[in-house]
Amino acid sequence: MGITRRIFMIGGATVGGGLLLGIGGVGAHLMTHNRINTQRDGHTDNNSTLVNLWLRITPDNNIIVINPHTDMGQGTATGLMQIVADEIDADWSQMKSQAAPADVAYSNGKVFEGFMREMVTPPEWAGNLVENGFYRMGDLMKMQMTGGSSAVRFTGWDAMRKAAAATRQMLLAAAAEKLDVDIASLKTQSGTVVHENSGQSYTYGELAADAANRDLPKDAAFKAADQWRFVGNSIDREDVPAKVLATAEYGIDAEVPDMQYAAIATSGVFGAQISSIDNADEIKTARGVSDVLIVPDGVAVVADNPWRAEQAVRKVVFQRESHANDTLHTEDVVQNQRDALAGELSEGLSTGEAVEGAADIKAEYLVPYLAHATMEPMNATVWMQDGKLNVIAGVQNPLGARQRAAKEAGMKIDDVIFHSRQMGGGFGRRVAFSTTGDEPLSWLVQAVRIALHSNKAVKTTWSRETDTRSDVYRPLVLGQYEGALADDGKPLLWRSRSYGKEMNIKAIAPPYAIPNIKVSYADQPHPIPTGFWRSVEHSQHGFFVESFIDELAMAANADPLQYRLSLLAKDSAAASVLNKVAEMSGWRYGADADGRAMGVALVHSFGSTVAQVVEASMTSNGVSAHRVWCAVDCGTAVNPQAVEAQVQGAVHYALSAALYGKCDLKDGGIVQSNFHDYRLVGLAESPAVEVAIVKSDSPIGGVGEIGVPPLAPALSNALAVTDGVRRRSLPLV
Repeated sequence: MGITRRIFMIGGATVGGGLLLGIGGVGAHLMTHNRINTQRDGHTDNNSTLVNLWLRITPDNNIIVINPHTDMGQGTATGLMQIVADEIDADWSQMKSQAAPADVAYSNGKVFEGFMREMVTPPEWAGNLVENGFYRMGDLMKMQMTGGSSAVRFTGWDAMRKAAAATRQMLLAAAAEKLDVDIASLKTQSGTVVHENSGQSYTYGELAADAANRDLPKDAAFKAADQWRFVGNSIDREDVPAKVLATAEYGIDAEVPDMQYAAIATSGVFGAQISSIDNADEIKTARGVSDVLIVPDGVAVVADNPWRAEQAVRKVVFQRESHANDTLHTEDVVQNQRDALAGELSEGLSTGEAVEGAADIKAEYLVPYLAHATMEPMNATVWMQDGKLNVIAGVQNPLGARQRAAKEAGMKIDDVIFHSRQMGGGFGRRVAFSTTGDEPLSWLVQAVRIALHSNKAVKTTWSRETDTRSDVYRPLVLGQYEGALADDGKPLLWRSRSYGKEMNIKAIAPPYAIPNIKVSYADQPHPIPTGFWRSVEHSQHGFFVESFIDELAMAANADPLQYRLSLLAKDSAAASVLNKVAEMSGWRYGADADGRAMGVALVHSFGSTVAQVVEASMTSNGVSAHRVWCAVDCGTAVNPQAVEAQVQGAVHYALSAALYGKCDLKDGGIVQSNFHDYRLVGLAESPAVEVAIVKSDSPIGGVGEIGVPPLAPALSNALAVTDGVRRRSLPLV
């Protein structure tokens, strides 16, 4: 989709957040936004020089990558260092990573820019206007987000790669001036600039201060792929040793002198607030308990250890306000969605002329509400010290969380110190914003209120039960599909309707060559809090689309993998991964003598294309997934080892959801509470997972979420072959 100069400049006014002083005034505001100086103003480390965006160099010649992304197990810090090390020409021993502070100087507009560039192509003349505009947006919205598989492909491959290449040129220029030689006579190697004729050299550490005072080169060339020493090679993740040795510090590990502990009980009905506590005095007599109070969406008990706080909060008797959700059940939600799909819909995509034609193949699919079930439940430690509010927590947007804490405390953001920690799982649960208006940081809001009320340092930790029943859930979604086949068996018509506002039409549209397509959706809200879940819309629509194309293939009496290939360009990334996964798995269509069958699915998400084949069967114990093969086209695989690990992890995460994941509503609350009724796949039922990276010229894609969407449909498609039963709703068990 193109974008005109006028539309882009008017959009720039919004991005820049300034007064609409005329197109030229806004453009000048954005063009003169000096991002490097913004970071330098916030740079307080006198033992290093911030030479360029995100890059510091120390006198002893270490190169520090300032990482604006938080760690939740994805290991992107290593990938970012690989990109920088290659472009700046350093040895791996020189590379260090440091988490960016939760400060506006380190907001990250590159994430916004990356997603926007996937939707629209700005004109070439826009240049710095685009980049500065999105950095300004990041500043104004306090965005320092980790999510959307964006760290390596946007921040790393675009911003840090560009900064590292420019820094290398600045270091060369500084050395040329010192040696009074032509810059062309110099080369860089292992963190050193060398004059080949004389043998004289300077380390980057010796040149950093002079280089930082130079103008940024506008045309610094990137290294060619055959010059890479690190990108494309498997390098052990730098975060793993601390996790294996249990020295990594998570939010839940926080310790503050004289700290108290808070536990939370929810009202039990989404949206209903607690109006009074019947037995507060009795609870306060329990050993170690110091306080009982009403907080948003629940009640809190503060005690001198977490066990006493949790035991006490379970004994609190309270009254709650009446709410429209008091009698809400899952069946009501499903029927409401079915009714909505029969009404007026929003159009997402329409191609061809026969979209209103007759359809003889129809299917209705359903996926349930899902919790995130992070290994580390929600927690935050909060206290006041010297007039400043201190917060320790693991979040996916430290700067946004800092702003949210400030708002709740009624303080300026400069009076909040946010101590960011890595997370024991995020998957979208720990973001700081929502597109639905729901509050993803409700646990942080509670923690701030409790600490200020108690006037003590308090660690608030949700129990697993509170966490499961107070999530911002992956939405329950109903999808209705209709299709018709041409005389050759190929799809002639594809119509779909689904519930919920769809921000990403690419997720709900089929990737296949079908002449007549109409995609519609009911732009209506959910009655309970919903939020981002690993792979977002692709989680639901990957199941819908890949199940329905499989049904069309079966109606055409065709091999489902070959059927997909017949609807794709032969030189496309989609065809490449399908061919690769067929080769890996030894693809066969039909059940073998042991009752095992294969199912296939293909999904493009987050800039990458993944095809999966699942071998499954129905056993005496129920559904069994035996093996999973994954072919991945993510463009440049910066760290193949990390790609493989992320896809393997995503497969198991998705398998838990496909087999068991479900949050049922009853009387306005969630029925499931812990892992006994919100099951995860155990080691004994884990399939063998094989991952192959397909080399291609595709643009660099994301990795952390892409293994999730194909799993459920591939598994369901395999089971349909084993017993002829088409499973159109999840979970499968």
